[in-house]
Amino acid sequence: LTSGGAAYEVALTPLPFPGWSLATVIPEAEFLGPVETTLRRLILGLAIGAVLAALASAMLARSVIAAPLSRVVGELRHVEAFALEQVRRHPSRLKEIASLSGAIAEMASGLSAFRKFIPADLVRDLLRQGVEAKPGGHVQELSVMFIDIAGFTGLSERLGDRVVPLLSRYLDVTSEIIVANGGTIDKFIGDAVMAFWGAPQPQDDHAARCCRAALACRRAVEQSGLTDDLGQPLQIRIGVNSGRMLVGNIGSELRLNYTVIGDAVNVASRLEGANKSYGTQILIGEATERLARGAIVTREVDSIAVYGREEGLSVHELIGMVNGDAIDDEAVGWIADYERGLAAYRARRFTDALADFEAVLKRRGHDRPAELMRDRCRQLASAAPDAAWRAVAALATK
Repeated sequence: LTSGGAAYEVALTPLPFPGWSLATVIPEAEFLGPVETTLRRLILGLAIGAVLAALASAMLARSVIAAPLSRVVGELRHVEAFALEQVRRHPSRLKEIASLSGAIAEMASGLSAFRKFIPADLVRDLLRQGVEAKPGGHVQELSVMFIDIAGFTGLSERLGDRVVPLLSRYLDVTSEIIVANGGTIDKFIGDAVMAFWGAPQPQDDHAARCCRAALACRRAVEQSGLTDDLGQPLQIRIGVNSGRMLVGNIGSELRLNYTVIGDAVNVASRLEGANKSYGTQILIGEATERLARGAIVTREVDSIAVYGREEGLSVHELIGMVNGDAIDDEAVGWIADYERGLAAYRARRFTDALADFEAVLKRRGHDRPAELMRDRCRQLASAAPDAAWRAVAALATK
């Protein structure tokens, strides 16, 4: 029954008197109140327990699953950036996550082996710039350098497989210098090293950087103590040239090489070989001299027509850096004598030129370019050339 908003329970019990019953009326709150209170407390306790269990599960999942997965994702980021040396193996209570971390570490270890074959810094730069691994490129002004060992063919024939340790040490020395000066090692071709500056990272001073690296390579090889089989110090020859060239991923869909190609590259290779004719170690092209002027000390050696070309190219011997190498007054003097003689030679004043080249030899004692020019002047002074004569020396070999 309900009365006055309150519920009551009524029980009727028959009495032994005809027509009489005993009615017992009890408010529900008297006997259901404690049950409802207990039930409410039970529900509240269960709710709190469920929340605490959820929080505990979340914390457990975070420590056992989420945190290890986050670390694994971080290792994948290192692989993506080709920062393989930063990849670490992370243990986990979950076998699957531990296996995934181990697989990533093993993958990084395997990729690290390829760093011996490809320049890791180059890969990072290309990934950072979003360059896709497909054939393509663009033309821009760069500087390129070729280095090789003088007399390497005969040396390798005499030493056989014993030349490998010597070659490896020489390549180590030159490679470290190139990378330290911001260069990109293109490839090794036997004893030759090809490198370039200005790509993939733009370098406004690419010509000066290339020249600085060339001088540092020569100095490093001299200081390394490397000798040939006869005990003679190892000698290197370097050719440097600058100009517009194609740079990019050159090759096929199966294999690519990030490299430079073009006439300016070919000239750099020819200049390296021209050192043999002039008895020099570092020859640079006129474009390199122009771009690095003010930062380098050079002397113009000659105008040459490299193998495969007819037009003359002004060639300079790299002497040193303006602020990095000690160039004394004596050196300034013989450089001036030589270039004055070269100007006289080009003007067909062979007697005057002869005197200047002999002055260089008197100052230096031995200077192969001056000896060559002296002999030319003597020949031309005794037999005047015809009107078609050009002050350009043609190189018959590469």
